Amino acid sequence: MKKKTKILSLLIVLVLICCSGVTVNAASYANAKAHAALKRQLKADKQRYYQYSSSKMRYVYVDINGDHIDELITEPGYGYLTQAIYSYKNRTVKTVAAVGQGTFTKYYPKHKVIYIKNSGHMGYLCDYYYKQSKTGVYKLVAQVGKDYGSRSYDSKPIKTTYYIGNKKTSKAKYSQYIKKMLKGEKGKNFSSLKWKRY
Repeated sequence: MKKKTKILSLLIVLVLICCSGVTVNAASYANAKAHAALKRQLKADKQRYYQYSSSKMRYVYVDINGDHIDELITEPGYGYLTQAIYSYKNRTVKTVAAVGQGTFTKYYPKHKVIYIKNSGHMGYLCDYYYKQSKTGVYKLVAQVGKDYGSRSYDSKPIKTTYYIGNKKTSKAKYSQYIKKMLKGEKGKNFSSLKWKRY
């Protein structure tokens, strides 16, 4: 009886190992397909935004939503489009997030959230939280507006306004919402990624 139990346990372990290998290989294959498709997007952005420039565009591949398939982030560097994030799904490349007048600050893979700090100009800066929707596109869920007027950005804002969705709220309710959304996840810095140039 003990021998049968040991043999059965061994067979279960072997099956689990094999299944794990299949899962890893499937994820690697899907990621390779994504990279091939996203490489075409990288070339398109280079052609569109750097056609008449001798400098190279910054980019990076990274899994920002925890699905084990990389997204592509490019940095055109324009005021209306500083950075863009592209994903590949269902044989299609699409823009899932973009930022102008600022850069992506942090991403939270476990809860599929992107944070942008100090995006804006002309004396008004915003902090944004975007959460991935069912379509894969990141939707704005919360923001803070900071009005500096003619003051330096290093000083305290004249007025700070908090929003959940598109509705004004209090600082306490805003903080509570963010805390509940992130559930303790610390997030990763976009600035710490291994950026390359193309």
